[in-house]
Amino acid sequence: MSLEGLSPEVIEQLFNAVLPQKNVTPNIHREPYPAVSPTRPELSQAGKAVLVTGGGTGVGYSIAQSFVRAAADTVIIIGRRESVIAEAASKLEKEAKSVGTGTKIISRSLDATDLAKVDAFWNDLAAQGVNVDVYVANAAKFSDGKSILELGFDEVWSQIETNTKSPLYFVNKFCAQPGDKKKYIVNVSTQAIHLTTHPQIANRPAYTLSKTAGTLLFQLIAQTEPSEKLQVISYHPGIIYGDEFEKMGLPAEIFDNVQLCGDFAVWAASEEAEFLHGRFVWAGWDVDDLANGEARKRIDSDPFYLRSSVVGV
Repeated sequence: MSLEGLSPEVIEQLFNAVLPQKNVTPNIHREPYPAVSPTRPELSQAGKAVLVTGGGTGVGYSIAQSFVRAAADTVIIIGRRESVIAEAASKLEKEAKSVGTGTKIISRSLDATDLAKVDAFWNDLAAQGVNVDVYVANAAKFSDGKSILELGFDEVWSQIETNTKSPLYFVNKFCAQPGDKKKYIVNVSTQAIHLTTHPQIANRPAYTLSKTAGTLLFQLIAQTEPSEKLQVISYHPGIIYGDEFEKMGLPAEIFDNVQLCGDFAVWAASEEAEFLHGRFVWAGWDVDDLANGEARKRIDSDPFYLRSSVVGV
């Protein structure tokens, strides 16, 4: 299917037919744009080590790629599939050479729910003298579309272990590192936590449950940790084209560019984003509008704005 000849309004209708969009800012992006470019000096990650869980494909790989472009000293990617992680690391090393950042790439095949192996991973980083400055919580699990009771206890709990328990364990390891240098957490969340009754979301309730708990986890951590010490931001990466949407017959052109969510993660790990500490935002929202527009007024005045809560109480 080609979008040639279709008006912007029709394209928007096609996109919203997949999942509705919540536009907090007047300007919305689906492609990378200058304000979040990882090559901006203000967003430089020089001198930092960045850990991306689930960094071998899709959103995670794009995030790792953007941090390489932002000149991070070290980018560490982990994932379950050894061949996938190895291939991703090779591509990132080529990227670092191509853009001239000299970023060191560390990759590990690791099940993020295997806590003994997670311990060994962090111990290995410490032995190498690597102190992680930015933790990107991206690893996630979801299953076929079934109700919670149809999935059963074991499968539901498995998703909670990946999407909630594992991030909590990683946060504890991350924050227990020595030194008083400011740390950054970027949590890759999902709009699904706000669309529990939408037909595209309702058929995966265990994913929504576990990602809601995971996002609230980071929000509560931010509630007690000053942003000068630990900056925490959760974000929805956008609607990224994949096999499921291809089966629906939808064209790739109407979806968000995966590079945008990668670039946004770099911006979220910068001082420019500190005003969003503890908040949930979307990668497509214009960051200048967030920082200077009507949304900023609400952020500064309303402690519940862009945070998880019970609506209507």
